[in-house]
Amino acid sequence: MSRDYQEQAQLETLADKQYNLQEYWQELTDYERGEYDGLSGFNCDPSESEEYQRGFADGYEYAQIIGASING
Repeated sequence: MSRDYQEQAQLETLADKQYNLQEYWQELTDYERGEYDGLSGFNCDPSESEEYQRGFADGYEYAQIIGASING
């Protein structure tokens, strides 16, 4: 297999994964998106819905508990 062919195959695989992630992201509820952002350490967007903010708070709280138990 040539190097160019391998690189092209890797790029296509990456593009497929990115597309699937974007497709999955669109299927999440506001609560789930907020929870993901809270767990991932992103900032809360105050313009988002109440469900998003509740999910963010729950995700952030869980991340803090896990972080405290690992470090403490």
